[in-house]
Amino acid sequence: MAQMQAKTKSIPLFHLEPFQGMDTNGSATQIIDHRSPDMLNFNIDEKGALNKRTGYARVYPTSLGTGKINGMYLYTRSDGSAIFLIAHGTKLYTQAGNAQPTELFGTLQNGKINFFTVEGKCYIMDGVNFLVYDGSTIKQVEPYVPVLQISKNPSGGGSANEDFNLIGNKFKDSFSGDETSTVYQMSLTGLDSTLVSAVVGTTTINEGTGLTVDRVNGKVTFTTAPAKGTNNVIITAGKTVSGYPERIKKCTMAVGFGGSNDTRTFISGNPDMPEYMFRSGLYDATYWLENGYYRLSEKVMGFSKQYDYLIVERPNGKHIINFQITEAGVVSFPSKPINNQVGAIASGSIQIIENNPVSLSKDGVYMLVASNVRDERNVVHVSSKIDRKLMLESGLDTAVSIDYDKKYWLAINGNVYILDYTQKSKDNRYGEWYVYNNINASCFLVKNGFLYFGSLTDGLVYRFKKEYEGAAYNDDGLAINAYWKSKQLTFGRDEMKKFIESLYFAIKPASKTSADFYYSSNKKENVLINVGKKIQFNTFNFKSIDFKNFTFYTSNFPKEVKSKVKAKQVTHFQLMIQNNKLDESLSLLSLGIEYRYQSKIR
Repeated sequence: MAQMQAKTKSIPLFHLEPFQGMDTNGSATQIIDHRSPDMLNFNIDEKGALNKRTGYARVYPTSLGTGKINGMYLYTRSDGSAIFLIAHGTKLYTQAGNAQPTELFGTLQNGKINFFTVEGKCYIMDGVNFLVYDGSTIKQVEPYVPVLQISKNPSGGGSANEDFNLIGNKFKDSFSGDETSTVYQMSLTGLDSTLVSAVVGTTTINEGTGLTVDRVNGKVTFTTAPAKGTNNVIITAGKTVSGYPERIKKCTMAVGFGGSNDTRTFISGNPDMPEYMFRSGLYDATYWLENGYYRLSEKVMGFSKQYDYLIVERPNGKHIINFQITEAGVVSFPSKPINNQVGAIASGSIQIIENNPVSLSKDGVYMLVASNVRDERNVVHVSSKIDRKLMLESGLDTAVSIDYDKKYWLAINGNVYILDYTQKSKDNRYGEWYVYNNINASCFLVKNGFLYFGSLTDGLVYRFKKEYEGAAYNDDGLAINAYWKSKQLTFGRDEMKKFIESLYFAIKPASKTSADFYYSSNKKENVLINVGKKIQFNTFNFKSIDFKNFTFYTSNFPKEVKSKVKAKQVTHFQLMIQNNKLDESLSLLSLGIEYRYQSKIR
């Protein structure tokens, strides 16, 4: 009986599922058994299965020319209709369906483009132009003309009403006529050559036909004294202040903010005034208040929002701006620093994840978890598992990002570092990291539930496919190389030599799927386990018949497969799963390694 028990004793099976993400923080022997020191183009679902990523296809067939896509934007008009805008080189395009883009505007600055929508109109800033587009007409923004003072006597005085508009030169003053005075003193002197006009009651009087102007002293003289009244004389004049319009037009970053509502627009990014940001008027992007500016201690890198606060990122810290309004209706936006250690080095890296701002700093990706107190502990480091790879990338300040499918995508140099923040665990409570490659993204956009990216090099826009679409597993016709490496396994006994007998695994059926298994040990490198035997589990599908791998198999149930290994006298064992076949998917549901201890090392 004892002899029979010995013969039937089961061989240990070491399970690598549920799979987890990457960990480059330690050596390949020190990380958790279920994580990988090196994986590419795989992600992990909520059940812990390993899935090859889908590929992407061109949105339109022909390149717009060499160079990167400078920006994309989905402009939603007041009637709910949407227009897809693409900026490339010096041109702005509209694009629909799979049609080639149509030129909308041809004299853009070739560089970073900023889009935002206010009151149903799309505004475009390129560092030189400040354009407005309503869905049919695009033109330079026409500045709002503010009324600087009201209830003025002809000789001056009055009450302050509105700020001068930085992007315009015109202003108004509102006077109360007294029936006798003909000379009216404007708020500003040194007027420019703009023709002065006045509305007296309901009558319009223009310069040269009823009034004259002393531009140096800012005096307007009427031929006939205006009638007595309250704010019945409105005079419009102009004053050019050198450099004022450029303060706004050179900005390339914008965000809507007004406490719980986005009532104003805040902008920054002027290379001549990098530490400044500016505020618009109430629901009005044509009005930029002369005194509505903020100067921080260092360069503004970008904006995000948390609760009712506007978060302003700096290279070495963060500010918050709050919205306040008094009982008298006076609005203010007080600012204060909340962190002077961790900021952002890449404007394009800033996203909001589960209501928490995330950005790439000089030490990795950090998340702001509390903005109501000034404390260095109000940020957490969320990228420690992949920093050894991420922080070696060149040009990190050019990284771009998107929050899509409950994942934070950070693209740099054709690689995308992905934080899946739904995959939380005890030792990594902010999520798991993966890496994709061959994604040369200059910008991202989510449109109709699909993820789009603009190319860094070839003047094209691409859309990622969903797994249910045809030919979903190629990158614009190229095969996707996906692999996952285990840690260097010792099976709990570093001092023992082992005999690795077999693999047991299950692949999810698909129209085209296969896997190659390799192992490396302290004795051999990159040994193909399934040599001479292609491991595939294709199902019959009329949409994608491949006669080279034809099958009538139709079951959707996974099938357990066994593959012999026979690696003897090894102390360390590392497994690699790979699929680099064109148009093939791979979803690995389970993976077990059958092994035995042999003898102690000497």
